[in-house]
Amino acid sequence: MERIRFLLDTSVIIDTLNKQLDLLAFLDNFPNCEVYINPIVMIEVLSKTNMSEQEEAAVRLLLDSFKFIEIDMSICEVAIKIRRAKGLRLPDALIAASSIILNATVLSNDFHLLDFQHIDYKAISTR
Repeated sequence: MERIRFLLDTSVIIDTLNKQLDLLAFLDNFPNCEVYINPIVMIEVLSKTNMSEQEEAAVRLLLDSFKFIEIDMSICEVAIKIRRAKGLRLPDALIAASSIILNATVLSNDFHLLDFQHIDYKAISTR
């Protein structure tokens, strides 16, 4: 049996850090799932202006609990096709392309990704 794979979008990480979403409780419903982030998510979350050292440490601790997928040439090629076809912003195209390559469901609260129908998408409700 193939493991369930999730790719996290920046929105669910931010909602988790802001305590608007209990991502870990959601993931408890999927024992043995694999949860990934890509560099885009890391960059977007850690780029918050005026982030304190304590906040950064908490963010890095959370991010380190997930698997990391590099953006390689195969992801780049898929992202190019997505941008040409749908005009998604580069970060969203890279998230979508990463999920396609991983065969993973994108967990997001960013609903414009929902319009891109070549990915498996699951919105997680905030509290």
